[in-house]
Amino acid sequence: MIIASIYASATDVPLEITAKKVDDTAHISIKGFIYNWSKASSTELDRQIQQLKSKGAIKAAVYINTGGGDCFEAEEIWNLIEDNFEEYKFRVGALAASAGTYFLTKGHVTCKRNSKFMIHKPMGRPEGNEDQIESGLKLVKEMTNTYRTAYATKMDISEDEVDKLWSKGDYWMSAAEAKKKGLVDVIEDQDEVIDATTKLQLVACGAPGFESEPPPITTPTSKTTKNKSNTRMELPILAATLGLPPEATQAEVDAKLTALKADSALLETLKTQNEQKEKQEKEAKIKAMLDKAEQDKKIDATTRASFETLASSDYESCKTVLDSMKPLEAASKQITPKATNPDGAPSTATNRDNWTFEDYQKCDDPSVWDTFEEQNPEKAAALIEAHYSRNEE
Repeated sequence: MIIASIYASATDVPLEITAKKVDDTAHISIKGFIYNWSKASSTELDRQIQQLKSKGAIKAAVYINTGGGDCFEAEEIWNLIEDNFEEYKFRVGALAASAGTYFLTKGHVTCKRNSKFMIHKPMGRPEGNEDQIESGLKLVKEMTNTYRTAYATKMDISEDEVDKLWSKGDYWMSAAEAKKKGLVDVIEDQDEVIDATTKLQLVACGAPGFESEPPPITTPTSKTTKNKSNTRMELPILAATLGLPPEATQAEVDAKLTALKADSALLETLKTQNEQKEKQEKEAKIKAMLDKAEQDKKIDATTRASFETLASSDYESCKTVLDSMKPLEAASKQITPKATNPDGAPSTATNRDNWTFEDYQKCDDPSVWDTFEEQNPEKAAALIEAHYSRNEE
């Protein structure tokens, strides 16, 4: 299953990764839709990094201009940077969106005055039988937790605040807002040039101010075939970006794009169904526990509601309380003979095995009960419970 920050579309720009050494620093450039295909991948980057390290590169300066892509591929690129260099810093061009912002949570970040940023929850496409779908959904949730924690740490905010930012979907930030929120450390005093390729990325992400359809990319051709060659992206490249064989037909590509849109709606439905299933399973679990407690005569109809409320908020604590409780007894069985003084008052003798809570309350010396409760907390609690249960009857 692919977990991507955004799905590929007809306007996505293929990934381009390059690396070169300047002094002791490896200058790495990440442009376009992050996806593992052809030579543009983490595998190729690893090969380039090893070459640069053998020539003395010990630091990394990473240029980011991407609308995001495959979260796993983005994480693997980050792992290569972290594992191979002593120091690393990041510089954003016109765009860092979705998985592209994951790099920014890992170190010092500079950007241009017109750089744009976007975060949102990672998306996935669980498919298969019900077990595979549940497993896929769990994987999406784990990736969401990873991104939530990374953003919270970098921006020095709570994870709840991150949830508020992306609660309505894509959350866009200007360079100034990204710096204010802590995602960016320094804004350079210049603008990034918005070329045709970069504009395609901005359109694909739905960046504010770039919502309109971009002009098609033209492929160099002879004058006689020029009109037939105007296309947004060469078909083999688009097919590979979508995970299809390079020889896929236009009809197959169109069908895949349509399926991706349907998958997004399916994921939301699965999420709702999963939440409902978890709720039903929890309610059934609580009911079974309380039914057993009532059957064992540890609770009755009058106290069940209170335990149900406790179990709903903290199941384990409620279970611990119920496991430690003894079965309720009728009041008649709880009344036992007690030693008395000639005047009928409770005895203050040291043998108080049959005393009730009421006996202790009648005792002239309050410290007697305090000592008993301190030394026998469980028995003291049982006497109190028996006393009030008897009064309720």
